[in-house]
Amino acid sequence: MRATRIALALVALVTVPAPSPHARAQDAPPPAAAPATAAQVPAAPAPAAPATARITYVTGTSIYLDAGRQEGINEGDTIEVMRDGQMIATLRVAYLSEHSSSCTIVGVSEPPAVGDVARYTPRAPLTGAAGATAPGEVAGPGSGAGAAPTATRSRFSGPGLHGRAGVRYLVVRDTGNADNGYTQPSLDLRLDGEGLGGSDFDLNVDVRARQTYRNWPGSEDQRLDRVYRLSTTYRFPDRRQRLTVGRQFAPNLEAVNIFDGALYDIDGGRWGAGFFAGTQPDPTDFGVDGTVTEYGGYYLVHSRAPEAKQWAVTLGLIDSYAEGDVNREWFYLQGRYRGPRLNGFVTSEIDYNRSWKVSEAGESTVSPTSTFATLHFRASEHVSLRAGYDNRRSVRLYQDRVTPATTFDDAYRQGGWAGASFRFGRHFGIGADARVSTGGPAGRADGYSGDLAWDGVGGANFGFSLRTTRYGNDHSDGWLYTLIGGWDLGRRCRMDLSVGRVEETDTEDTALDRSDDWYGIDLNIVMGRSWFAIVSWERYTGTFNDNDQGYVAATYRF
Repeated sequence: MRATRIALALVALVTVPAPSPHARAQDAPPPAAAPATAAQVPAAPAPAAPATARITYVTGTSIYLDAGRQEGINEGDTIEVMRDGQMIATLRVAYLSEHSSSCTIVGVSEPPAVGDVARYTPRAPLTGAAGATAPGEVAGPGSGAGAAPTATRSRFSGPGLHGRAGVRYLVVRDTGNADNGYTQPSLDLRLDGEGLGGSDFDLNVDVRARQTYRNWPGSEDQRLDRVYRLSTTYRFPDRRQRLTVGRQFAPNLEAVNIFDGALYDIDGGRWGAGFFAGTQPDPTDFGVDGTVTEYGGYYLVHSRAPEAKQWAVTLGLIDSYAEGDVNREWFYLQGRYRGPRLNGFVTSEIDYNRSWKVSEAGESTVSPTSTFATLHFRASEHVSLRAGYDNRRSVRLYQDRVTPATTFDDAYRQGGWAGASFRFGRHFGIGADARVSTGGPAGRADGYSGDLAWDGVGGANFGFSLRTTRYGNDHSDGWLYTLIGGWDLGRRCRMDLSVGRVEETDTEDTALDRSDDWYGIDLNIVMGRSWFAIVSWERYTGTFNDNDQGYVAATYRF
């Protein structure tokens, strides 16, 4: 098995992007996003057809897209992040240039990653917006004032081999003890091939690894390789049937996560179905492992693609066995809806328990075990409402960069929440939300947040966002404050400054009270249409932990 892991890792000679020292020790497979496609915008008064862009960079504070004002995006617009046909996050456009956008996260079920598809409805630029086309780029026939531009086909998608390769370097130093710290060089490779060489075969590769060098006494260096996807797909001549073999992630089998095996699926127009068989990777090192085998399938019905209101319902059944014994058997139901104003997604799992799970473990024969739901309603151009519920027991998270604020949000992930956002004019917005957490590291807890933003001001797109959160749980109460400000340094570079503070009081032991502060700077650089880079520095000073963190990363898309 070790030889297999090494061979898989050497396919791409890559490493896993380095998490912050505040990150939870969880990895998640960023599945291949659907390729961006051209979207022709109908002439007024018909509504514009949805268009797509790509996420080009993810920082601890912002999500960057490769589309901007000329592609029909305006400040304050709502953007949906899609992964394998499912909405995983909702963004709000904060800063805008001619051909790029910087967004903040409004709601998320899984963290967005570089390469994910961003879906939006192109609109005419707001009054006073510039209409120039960047050198080397061709505007669609609908671009310019008074008409929403046509989205053009990206050279980073379509038939052939496309992907990205990245190199990253993280250094962490304990400011209280210079001998404590570590460095982490990393590489990553993502390949998506469609109709390779004019054939009926596709290719998907997502391989990462990292090397950690620790410098404190008694520590050991660590090598970590991960193959999240390594599969080939054969498309039958009728183009409706597919057979995928290898390590893969199937969007309609989200409850399975990653598996090594084979998947056959068919698209019947208004319906679809699939059947799979495979094994789960080793949970500790992601090597090929035959201990847990799984079988199952799904059936779905959905709307037609051109319809303004898109919906889909999926029903699946999965059987899992560990060395021949019953491991888990369950049904799952997924539903999603996307309309002009309302977007929603829900997934729920129901376990069927038998054998030792009833006689020895005392489980009920039928029990709901995992539910996630999110709803976003755009009441008007200036008012948005959101709500959600999450009681999933284990969620794999992967983030290229995290901050103390994102770590805090991860701890309060499980439970229910509701909130609202209001925009006043082009530059000012406020929001509020409430959350009740019923699981996870925080245990039983609740939190109430308020935020305000002032953005897209002046030629440099200056803006800031302020957030304050009051929270409490079974053993502590506290406040979280964050302030983020940023501006463009020319057309291809943006600087973000962030500061934050956590004040927490332990209700049982005052010796555990803490007051932590952090501040940092991010430089996000776009070098042409293919190269993206980030340079980051952060200082964290706390009651129990002080450190400096430096992070440099570069990504090449092809």
